[in-house]
Order: sequence, then C-alpha cells, then structure tokens
Amino acid sequence: MFGISTGQGRWSERGLRFLVLSIVMCVLLSVLDGVVHGLSRDDLAGNAFLRMSVYWISDFRYVFENGIFASVVLFVGAKIFETRTLMSIGYDTVDATKVAVKGPDDENIVWIGRRYGSSYEAEVVAAAFAERIAAADKAG
Repeated sequence: MFGISTGQGRWSERGLRFLVLSIVMCVLLSVLDGVVHGLSRDDLAGNAFLRMSVYWISDFRYVFENGIFASVVLFVGAKIFETRTLMSIGYDTVDATKVAVKGPDDENIVWIGRRYGSSYEAEVVAAAFAERIAAADKAG
C-alpha cells in the first residue's frame, strides 16, 4: 500500500570523480597543447608522430572540456535525487467513499486517509506507518 524511497545510489560520487578527472585532464592537455604549438614548423614537418599528436591533444582537450559540463550536470542532478525522500501512498484501487480528507488545520497540514472497518485495522495501519517513517528517519 505504501513505500518509502530514498536515494541510495552513488551517482554523485561518480559525477564528482569525473569532474575532477576532466579538470585535471584539461589542465594537462592545455599544457601539452601549448608545448606542441610552441614547436617550430621544421620539428613538426619531420616527425609524423608530433603532427598526429597535435590533433589528438586538441581533440581530447575538447572532449574533456565538454566533460566538465556533463559531469557538473550529473553531479547536481544526482545530488538532488540522492538527498530527496519520497513517500508515496497509493489509493488508486480504493473506493472513493472510503477515503477521508481533513484539513488544512492551523499548521497547514492536510490529512488524507482511508477509512477502515474496525479500530483494530486502523491501529495496525497507523503502527505500520509510524514504524516505516521511523525507519526512514534512521536511514536518512
């Protein structure tokens, strides 16, 4: 009938690691790009590996520069999902006459609940809610 979902993933850690990796690689490739572009045309003309390295360094630098943006989006999005707690209570299969709505009260709380046939059923459900909410508080 109800379930509590808390973000348990490690996507924010992955995003942060990729962000650090992207920044380090951008700095490294920027230095290499400066070194390679500082070489004379004679050095580049005689060495095919250096000519190829110029293109590879520029291309990978571009990839890691875009990786900074992607990793920031991943990190922020993951933090939003990991720090949220969502409690969903489903009444989709319950008859509308068995659902009661009360409120808002002085503290702007709206109470939505299901009417039960006996006080024992209501007490069992209330205890289950209290137990699940307490478990979510301990976990969060």
